[in-house]
Amino acid sequence: MKINRFKGTDMRDTMRLVRVALGPDAVILETNRDDDGVEIAAAVDFNPVEYRRLQESGQHIPRFADRTVDDRPAPGEALDDPEPVVTPEVQRIEAEVENIRYLLEAQLARLVWDDNARRSPAQAGIMRNLAKLGIEPDVVSGLLHRMSADGETDSGWAVALKYLAEALVTSEEDPICRGGRFALVGPTGVGKTTTIAKLAACYAMRHGRDGIAFVTTDGYKIAAREQLETFGGILDAPVYEATDSNSLGTVLRGLSDKSLVLIDTAGMGQKDVRLARQLGCLSHADADIEVLLTLPANAQSESMQEIVSAFSVAHPSGCVLTKIDEAASLGGALSTLIRCGLPLAYVTNGQRVPEDLHFAHPRRAWLVKSAVESLNRREQTVNDEFMAQHFGEIFANECA
Repeated sequence: MKINRFKGTDMRDTMRLVRVALGPDAVILETNRDDDGVEIAAAVDFNPVEYRRLQESGQHIPRFADRTVDDRPAPGEALDDPEPVVTPEVQRIEAEVENIRYLLEAQLARLVWDDNARRSPAQAGIMRNLAKLGIEPDVVSGLLHRMSADGETDSGWAVALKYLAEALVTSEEDPICRGGRFALVGPTGVGKTTTIAKLAACYAMRHGRDGIAFVTTDGYKIAAREQLETFGGILDAPVYEATDSNSLGTVLRGLSDKSLVLIDTAGMGQKDVRLARQLGCLSHADADIEVLLTLPANAQSESMQEIVSAFSVAHPSGCVLTKIDEAASLGGALSTLIRCGLPLAYVTNGQRVPEDLHFAHPRRAWLVKSAVESLNRREQTVNDEFMAQHFGEIFANECA
């Protein structure tokens, strides 16, 4: 055990000496104050039995030499405070302070919301209705900003819905009509294979069956290959399998006489470690493949955003929104589509082939109308506390 005494002008200065000499593991044994400053006895590898023996024997404890001029802090230099000791009592106080802070923030947000709602009741009503639809706060902020710039803030709910529909980015032309090579990507269970059948059937109705071919890269599920072969048999279209980028490139080169080639990929979760390899098969196939991301409308907004981020490595040129008929709310889907700006090519609202596939561009108002109808079925309500917490700051900024 090593014990030293340290003398400084005040407690902070003396603690600085202890820290420099003995490090952060030093144990404070004694503290004395006099007219000259503060003296501290400290030790490392503290042994209470040996310390008691030194005290009883009257043995001298050496004093650590004063620091040289070079060691002393420069004028204005801050001295390190001693490490705080976090006790259960300190933790309890910190938790109480955090709760008080949360309550104060909630109270201030409610005051801001109530004040602005009184001054701009029309805007408050628009925000409340958008919140009922499930539209995310950042998307609401963007809509209100555009409405405000056009002087339409007080125009009412119908105008807000028009702006919501116009905020959806859609493909200007029907991609399948011009033909090409299309790959549908997305997580498991979003309806990629069924959507491919719908796209093929739509094309066959307009251009005939002879130019259609299917390719599957799904080597994980036998049922997926069988389902695709069933559709191929109905349309009298061949079905091929590719397991990697090389075989996919070979298959596609052999289908140069086909005007429409639809590629069905393996369904994988956005966190699946195999996802990058599966999507890499498309980008390294040495072929002109247009990728469409398949998004399920019945997923939560956070999950949809994760899907968009995970599959962005495939560089999709557009997306397909499926399962509209199964979604309790379309707010999350609309928010994700508006936020990511990925052109919406098609929407599907059932299993019928091809009746339940729709080109999205002329259906934007219909999609928003479907969101409102789902709201009416759910009779969703939001209280002022919810609005204050999620939209109070946005409201204050827009009304400023």
